[in-house]
Amino acid sequence: MSVVNATSPPVRSFINLLIGTIQRIPAVVWFEWRRAFTFSRMAWMLALMAFPPGLLLMVRTAARDAPRDEVISILIFILSACVVCMMSVFLWATPALSSELEGRSWVYLAVRPYGPISVLIGKFIVSVSWAIPVGVVSATLSVLVFSTQSPAHLIAVQCGLVVLSCLAYSALFLLIGVIAPKKCMVAGIIYTIVFEVAFALIPAAVNLLTVQHRLRCLLVRWMDFDKVIANRNPVFLSYFGDESSWWHVGVLLGMTLAYLVAAGVILRYREFTAAIETVT
Repeated sequence: MSVVNATSPPVRSFINLLIGTIQRIPAVVWFEWRRAFTFSRMAWMLALMAFPPGLLLMVRTAARDAPRDEVISILIFILSACVVCMMSVFLWATPALSSELEGRSWVYLAVRPYGPISVLIGKFIVSVSWAIPVGVVSATLSVLVFSTQSPAHLIAVQCGLVVLSCLAYSALFLLIGVIAPKKCMVAGIIYTIVFEVAFALIPAAVNLLTVQHRLRCLLVRWMDFDKVIANRNPVFLSYFGDESSWWHVGVLLGMTLAYLVAAGVILRYREFTAAIETVT
């Protein structure tokens, strides 16, 4: 007797859902990848990729002396791991559901077994797989522009932050797109400005819920800023905390999984309509 048949009905249903979803994800990823190869999308990705190194090259050319390594790492972090990665996954993940609703294809996906969850995970993978190369190339070129004393270490740190940023923000914007599909872009912009920009800078419990705070803490740990600055500024550790880098990595991965699970639950039990129903 197989393991699936021997388990209880709820567990068996969950296992069947998991297996069916995994089997259909590659088809979704392959379809979305083929559809993504358009001139406009490729041009936008190349523009995002070239924006940080181009801007930093102008700064490096205009400046008489090269900035300190701490300043360089912060500038690259803001431009690559924050701006470029956030914009990349924002344009890919946020309208994932609304595009299907506007294209009148959601009704066909919703009635197919495991269709909604497969589409959700497939679009998450496509969003991440497009955004990570853009962020990695952008961060690497930005580091090479300044030719710092330890470029390998700085490249490794920035690329690690890029990967975590793409994973967390892609799942977050997918959830926002599922919660408010008809106004997903507006809701995503409002969330980014209010939470990831404003609340993330407030030294209170609210900033612990933001992705931006976790990424900044990892930058501080991996670049050893806490050892250099904490001795001169006691408030520094109270703002960034004393948790290890592995703790922040685990929290970011946990947030990514939680966002995906929440989006999957909403997709499974909520009804979506392509147009506003009117009473006649």
